[in-house]
Amino acid sequence: MSGLIALIFVFIWLIIIHVISRCIVKHYVREGRRIFWYFILIISLMFGTFADEIIDQYQIKEMCKPENLLIYDPEKIRGKTVVYQRVETQPLTVSVNSYISITQWTDAETGELLITDKSVITKGGWLSRSIGLQGLGPITYRGKCLADDFRKLPKKYNVKFKFK
Repeated sequence: MSGLIALIFVFIWLIIIHVISRCIVKHYVREGRRIFWYFILIISLMFGTFADEIIDQYQIKEMCKPENLLIYDPEKIRGKTVVYQRVETQPLTVSVNSYISITQWTDAETGELLITDKSVITKGGWLSRSIGLQGLGPITYRGKCLADDFRKLPKKYNVKFKFK
């Protein structure tokens, strides 16, 4: 249902861009160059609609590398029992509403920090937020980066997880 609403909104947005471009070209551009400037305006306004998401996609790509999401030393965690420590949420300084969730796991015996699991979640640019698609994230890219290897740790390194 939300996909249909987004499609209707994008269609309405295209009509608005068409009307704006047509009015600007009609009043400010000479007769011979109207078609060229009409298409330039259409492309610029469409790119401007998603520009914040496109730029942030490249900013967030670096944080979403697997080595940045799951931090652990294989030798230290092998055969250990780790205890859920805390979840911390921090806002990110990119233009799209984004935050990073940090989960830490400590050694049950010594209290030493052994595993840090980070998740980067973006809520989308101004367009997806304005039509109420915050739960779906950005329109132009996947809005979540999760550590896929976290689920493999118990089998791969014989790690046991405990919650306090």
